[in-house]
Amino acid sequence: MKCPLCKGTMGKSKTNLPYEIGEEYLVVVKGVPALVCKQCGEPFVEIAELRVVEKIVDSAKKDGITLGIVKYKEAA
Repeated sequence: MKCPLCKGTMGKSKTNLPYEIGEEYLVVVKGVPALVCKQCGEPFVEIAELRVVEKIVDSAKKDGITLGIVKYKEAA
């Protein structure tokens, strides 16, 4: 796959995804599997991983976490 921004080569890696929900919640999901451009560093996360991340963020919100960092691998 080519990078949608710079047309560089994408490689398997991991990225961190911050989620701000309203003014109350900030959750960062670390180590999300992604394709990352070797040239510009732009990450691309597949829909399957995004669905897992959404569940992680929803769970953190339900648990009352207003500011948190969650590791993808442990929470998925």
